[in-house]
Amino acid sequence: MRIRFSLLLILLASFPAIAGKLYSWVDEQGKTHYGNTVPPQYAQQGNAELNQKGAVVKKTDPALTPAQRKAKEEELAQQKEEEKKKLEQKRRDKALLNTYTTEKEIDLVRDRNLQQGELQLQSMELRAKQVQPRLDQARKRAGVLVAKKKPLSPDLQQEIEEAEKEIQHLQEMIQQKRVEMDSIRARFEDDKKRFRELRQIEDTAKK
Repeated sequence: MRIRFSLLLILLASFPAIAGKLYSWVDEQGKTHYGNTVPPQYAQQGNAELNQKGAVVKKTDPALTPAQRKAKEEELAQQKEEEKKKLEQKRRDKALLNTYTTEKEIDLVRDRNLQQGELQLQSMELRAKQVQPRLDQARKRAGVLVAKKKPLSPDLQQEIEEAEKEIQHLQEMIQQKRVEMDSIRARFEDDKKRFRELRQIEDTAKK
């Protein structure tokens, strides 16, 4: 180390006479070298440019490996996504405060949304109740024919199939509507909770 430091002092002493700039780099054994050019085999491993006093004025980082480059890209993508989420949250917060003045207003809007969904739900449930007796009667007639070992007419088969499909479709729509209504309740509950937090932040800032 003392020899390399002495070499640096000699190079610095003769720096005005050296054409170009002075660089330092580290080889495979971890030894530091100095010169006015960086050998090609070390060009991608990082180096430092020195001034006449031996202070680093510019540092070039080592070239990234494919794995390091991929990790860096993933890190930058994650940072970008987090920044995007922050901006979106800021936008939602602003809209929340501009739309409502009290938590009660949030409840009223929620109830209006749920009321419309409830009417649709009741309509579908009523339709299912109307179709079910028709299906039961058709199945009963089919059962009588089967017991007598008589074939079912095409019209009866079609009536049963159509009623079964309609009831299945209605049940799926009813389930979907209930999920939507649960989602509405959860969304407005989150909005109310966030509204309360934002109001508390505003009140604290005023104190």
